[in-house]
Amino acid sequence: MPGSRFRRRGKQDPSEPERPAEHVEVRGGGVGAGADVAGNAIGPRSSVTNNFNYYGTAEPDPHAGTPGPTGTAPPATIGQDERRYQVFVSSTSLDLKRHREAVIDELVKEGYIPSGMELFDARSEGAWEVVERVINDCDYLVLILGARYGDLTGGEVGFTEREYDHARSLGKPILVFVHANPVELHTDSWQPTPEDTERLAAFREKVRTERLWKPWRTTADLRTDVTRSLRLAVRHNPQPGWVKGNSIAHTFSAEWQNLVAPGTQIGVVRISVDGQAGNALSENLGKASSIGIMSTSGKRLIEIQTPYLTKALAAGARIRVLVPLPDGQFLADVDESESLWDQRSPITAEVREVEARLRAIVREAGARSTTAGSVEIGFFTTHLRSTMILCDRDWGWVTLTLPPARAPETPSLELRGTQDFGLIDACWKHFDRTWAIVGERGEVRTIS
Repeated sequence: MPGSRFRRRGKQDPSEPERPAEHVEVRGGGVGAGADVAGNAIGPRSSVTNNFNYYGTAEPDPHAGTPGPTGTAPPATIGQDERRYQVFVSSTSLDLKRHREAVIDELVKEGYIPSGMELFDARSEGAWEVVERVINDCDYLVLILGARYGDLTGGEVGFTEREYDHARSLGKPILVFVHANPVELHTDSWQPTPEDTERLAAFREKVRTERLWKPWRTTADLRTDVTRSLRLAVRHNPQPGWVKGNSIAHTFSAEWQNLVAPGTQIGVVRISVDGQAGNALSENLGKASSIGIMSTSGKRLIEIQTPYLTKALAAGARIRVLVPLPDGQFLADVDESESLWDQRSPITAEVREVEARLRAIVREAGARSTTAGSVEIGFFTTHLRSTMILCDRDWGWVTLTLPPARAPETPSLELRGTQDFGLIDACWKHFDRTWAIVGERGEVRTIS
């Protein structure tokens, strides 16, 4: 940012996927309210919500600031109050001018760095290059839909929709706020044209199928909803942000480098301390052509991710799911160990439901497409208490759980494919070998 006292912390990875704020940014809800990525209930078991994902407050690292192996303390982390997050406000102007001003004013008061079309003198094709660069540098995008579709960019796509598409292509976290009754924004001096109304309806439907949104009616509601959602996004999905250039926290110690470099080398792009994968899981499932899921239960995972598994299957994906034999000794041992924690229904009952849920996905995908892929299920006899979700050779999520602990108490790793042999390759080798073994035993079935 020219002339800014702030500097971007770390390199922004354009492929870094979105993760949720207060309202989940993908339709169907990320990993679901009250559940970790493995589908294990956090606290009492709860049903899937169609609106918002609420997460508990992140626990502080109990080891922060304690001496490292060499007797020196690890480097201080950047506190949330040290960062300033850049937020791109995307909306039309004629119908939402005062609403934009109110939101931007509130963002400034909250300590964010707002940006948007106010930076540009005119909406021309040349201006798009500037818009694109600004969105590239932003941490979050706030999309506000009112009563207008807005100006076109020289073709059939308007600026607002193009801003949304570009942020989505970069994997930026997108918070969507849609007016509940756009007619209320009409005035005597301004009415939308039929063409504009038609384009807006199509855009709303597009966003509806890709995101959950928060409806709003008044400017006060919008101000509150935007800042509250951003606070939760920052807490649970912090982006690189901007920090003062003289911040000591930018200096990584030798110990820290020893952790970061090896993790990057084997393709670990994120460590989650609470098992939350956010939107990355849904997005990668929805676009994968080969999916491998290996889970001790899998019920909650498949239940929550049904829309994205269905989407992938309808597009021709091959989905393979490995779960334990329902009556095997492995599940009996897991249930006995986890009974030390609290009383809950046996995992065996959950495993028995997985096949029925997969069958429903096959039916829905078949109704959508004549070229749907395939779904197979296999039953293993022994396995670590863990969940592996593998999408092609590009993305993976691994949660290792050590009973009687639950998944939210054990770290999860988000994996990316690497040029050399990485952890995701090792996971696929393990999955494929286990699949071959259960296949030789006749424990693989095709779901139809």
